[in-house]
Amino acid sequence: MRKLMAAVAATTGLVLMLFTGAPATANGGSGPLDGLDYVSLGDSYQAGFGLTPYSSTSPFAGDPNGCYQADGNYPHILAAAFGLTVNDQTCSGAITANIGYGSATVPATATNVILPTLPDISTLQVTLSGMTAPQLQSAGLSADTDVVTVGIGGNDLGFSSIATACMRLSVDSDPAYLEYKVGAFDNCKDYFDDPVNYPSAYLAGRIADSVAPRLAESFAEIRAAAPNAQVFVVAYPQVAPNGATDACFTAPTTPDAVPYNGVDLQFLHDIEQQLDGAIESAATAADFTFVSTWDQTAGNTLCTSDPWINGITLYINSGSTCDPGYLPADSEAYVCVKLGALHPDEGGVLEVANIVQQAISTTMAVTASASDVSQGGQVTLSGGGFAPNETVQIELHSTPVVLASIPATGSGTFSTTLTIPASTTPGAHTLVATGLTSGRSFSTPITITASGSSSGSGASVLAEGGMRTGALQLLGLVALIGTTLVAGGVALMLRRGRVTSTRR
Repeated sequence: MRKLMAAVAATTGLVLMLFTGAPATANGGSGPLDGLDYVSLGDSYQAGFGLTPYSSTSPFAGDPNGCYQADGNYPHILAAAFGLTVNDQTCSGAITANIGYGSATVPATATNVILPTLPDISTLQVTLSGMTAPQLQSAGLSADTDVVTVGIGGNDLGFSSIATACMRLSVDSDPAYLEYKVGAFDNCKDYFDDPVNYPSAYLAGRIADSVAPRLAESFAEIRAAAPNAQVFVVAYPQVAPNGATDACFTAPTTPDAVPYNGVDLQFLHDIEQQLDGAIESAATAADFTFVSTWDQTAGNTLCTSDPWINGITLYINSGSTCDPGYLPADSEAYVCVKLGALHPDEGGVLEVANIVQQAISTTMAVTASASDVSQGGQVTLSGGGFAPNETVQIELHSTPVVLASIPATGSGTFSTTLTIPASTTPGAHTLVATGLTSGRSFSTPITITASGSSSGSGASVLAEGGMRTGALQLLGLVALIGTTLVAGGVALMLRRGRVTSTRR
């Protein structure tokens, strides 16, 4: 039994160590960002751990490739949806050091028998299959990179080790691997949340002292390597539910097992939420766009009626190798665990892809405060998706007229009030904002009306309607008044702008 406890825990830890994966199906076609250069970075949740077929674009060759990177991961889905060219550097098991660090040093981690010791310098990744990465993930970035998605930090925390330590053989037993390595505890929290008796295992301290500085330095390296890119930091979906009970427990030898009691599931939920907060803070400090998936995935965690997270499926092996689709615990392959354990299934990956797609679409666009404006009138134009602090030139088309040149913020956004030249020909026009460094261009349509006519203002419409009414009353055409007002109201309701984007 002791050997089984250790083997099951070790195998689960091996799979969970990849803390980063998801599956889904890509849709073909181009999008409004067609042709921009896109680089995806991160661990198994970005790589699509557990999905097949495997990607041929992974930094590692083979089937499966050393990263267990899948064709159906969300970076590939986004590339297909937007018409982007993707350089997918994601790799299961990656830590921040495998992306790379900036010039500053990061603090050493305290030695602990459960949690991994992290390198304090940039380090090439070695995968479970023994392959050594040819380069850091950040080597895929350049000044020409337009869009970056990155998801990282779970392996730095050691979430896989934590989840392994919390596993139980029965709902009433002590956490098996924790007992094997440290001693008997009623719950994981008793060990991982005690800064006095077990300071090296104190997870809140590890997040603040070890994970957060590493996130900051890794994000600094991304910015240095891709100075003109829009960077989207994608958070992890919820894995463990909030408010779970012991009824969620299933033994580790059953398919899609959830071998945790209610207390341990709540602890895992809380720890992941703390990590989520640290990732958001680091993204905000770096002027990156933080993409939360927390609320949107709350109803599809483990133990729900429609989970998007895979449970743990394993078997005791009598041979020397594991079946296809499973990973061994050690060289003897005593226990084999199915790929994708505690990672999103296809539904979960697709949801993450939808969330990130919406974030990119919203961020990399321009919008006007009104759909129409009169000659000589003013309109506010706001937008994003530009290089940090670059000059954004705003023009009125069809015949280009420069209206403004303003600096973008550190996150590549701007907002400015424009005055439409009084000589502009009434009719359909386009406001175009172009980054003079990045070359990225986004536009929105606008209608220019004759001076003194309707410009989208309710008061102007009423005034114009009143004048028409008086004139028509003099002619006795009461029926025509009603028809005119109704038609005008319908036309106003149907007016709307549509944002497009191109790259010059």
